Amino acid sequence: MNTLPRGEILRSGMAAVALVILIGHAAAQNGIGAPRIDPGKGAVAPAAQLQLTPEQKTAIAGAVRPAEAKVKAPGNVPAVVGAEVPPATELYFLPDDALASAPEAKGIKYTVAQNRVVLVDPTRMRVVEVIPP
Repeated sequence: MNTLPRGEILRSGMAAVALVILIGHAAAQNGIGAPRIDPGKGAVAPAAQLQLTPEQKTAIAGAVRPAEAKVKAPGNVPAVVGAEVPPATELYFLPDDALASAPEAKGIKYTVAQNRVVLVDPTRMRVVEVIPP
């Protein structure tokens, strides 16, 4: 029978424990409630916690409406919070005016569907807010 020396078994066990810890840490960073990191933009509030005031929603809608004519609004985008957005959907950056009023939306993109401004978490491709007309 081929056995490993005690020191080799201990090192293998420690390596396995370290690997489990690293995997758990990485999973926790990507879970719900963990901040997303956008290159060049820093930490962004988790999409699941996007809380906009009525004034912020009005400011976003007002900033987006002039650009609406350029937005290609596909018919298959659901206008429901939590819904999955089809991967081929073209998403747009929020205008600076909108972000000035709602910095919480930094890192969020938008499209227009069913005559509504639909805010989308581009990392998860999920609707995080719907602003009615």
